[in-house]
Amino acid sequence: MIRRDGSSRFGANNKYGIFPSFSLGWVVSKEDFLIDNPHINMLKIRGGYGVVGNDNIGDFAFLSTIGGGRNYTIGLTDIYTVGNSPNAPSNPDLKWEQTSQANIGLELSFLRNFNLTFDWFNKVTTGILQNPRIPGYVGAIGNPAANVADMKNTGVELELGYKNRLGEVNFALNGNASFLKNEVTDIGAGVSFLNGAGFQASTYNITRTMVGEAFNSFYGFKTMGIFQNQAEIEAYKSAEGALIQPNARPGDFKWADLDGNGAIDANDRTFIGDPTPNWSFGFTLNLEWNNFDALIFGQGVAGNKVFQGLRRLDINNANYSTRALGRWTGEGSSNDYPRLTDADANNNFTNPSEFYLEDGSYFRLKTVQIGYSIPSELTRRIGLQKIRLYAMAENLMTFTKYTGYDPEIGGGIMSIDRGIYPQARSYMFGLNVAF
Repeated sequence: MIRRDGSSRFGANNKYGIFPSFSLGWVVSKEDFLIDNPHINMLKIRGGYGVVGNDNIGDFAFLSTIGGGRNYTIGLTDIYTVGNSPNAPSNPDLKWEQTSQANIGLELSFLRNFNLTFDWFNKVTTGILQNPRIPGYVGAIGNPAANVADMKNTGVELELGYKNRLGEVNFALNGNASFLKNEVTDIGAGVSFLNGAGFQASTYNITRTMVGEAFNSFYGFKTMGIFQNQAEIEAYKSAEGALIQPNARPGDFKWADLDGNGAIDANDRTFIGDPTPNWSFGFTLNLEWNNFDALIFGQGVAGNKVFQGLRRLDINNANYSTRALGRWTGEGSSNDYPRLTDADANNNFTNPSEFYLEDGSYFRLKTVQIGYSIPSELTRRIGLQKIRLYAMAENLMTFTKYTGYDPEIGGGIMSIDRGIYPQARSYMFGLNVAF
């Protein structure tokens, strides 16, 4: 809500109620040098720039609002006093999150049956709204809203369509693909990184936001295989000759000592994967033959990692996935799945690492539908305009290497599988009647 003085429910210093935007286009195919071209039916070059705002962080977040239910007792009495306290510290500098986007594209129709659309875009988001954690000694119930980061998304989008008639069959095929590169460009002065999601009994957070990396990238340890025997453990030494992993046993992960200090600690973590797909793609096929029609729609993504966290680390007797059947059971038995032990002195399972990351690429037949329309000469006899029978299947097949229930995982932080319920495969039969 923007008031007459330009202020909003964010505060008087946030006068971002109006955002600029413009677009330009040039229909090249109407120019004299292309108007009679037999191969190009239509060609349009266009571009645009616009800015939008986002204030989805709660009402009056710039103020220190008061909440109730913070009751307390004084002295040794059993009588308690009804209490109220600030929900979070105020932030008078809070402002709208803004996203500016520039794009250049073209629309092309050629050879009578082909259609092509291409777009390049550069989207810059500044003042990303979040509730960063503050130290517990502040004594606040919640975390204040703040503008914590800037981010850039650059990419291309391509769509190609073809339609024709072969004999008595009409068909139209449309495909699309997009590429996205995400990069964090600022997280505030004096801030090296922002910790992201945690995971049950994990020793560290599993995602981190840092300048130069993708938003909420996976952050953890790199593995160098599995110790197959005691000799390999004793051979893994620092420059001073000390064992780097003195608590390791045969069957444990060999962790990469990235900082070279001769011990495995928090400083040996690094960025190990991007949760956001680089590629998104799909296609739609429409067919018509006599009174039959068919629709096939498929979509997928590629270029992202999924954190496969189906097993509860905080419950020792929680079920393992079938992947555990290939665990290390003796020398040479496995070099990627460690031995099973409840003690886990080497932190094989509690350390966030490449072990949990899997390729999140998939292609899914999302919709398949077949229909039949009863000939009009028959429907008119009973006073109806149209009768169509159809059968449809949704989420029919998914092609993926991911071992969890479903590789399509969204949520507050993408690609973290905490046991996401899979999308159901469904079959439907229906009847459409037009009077």
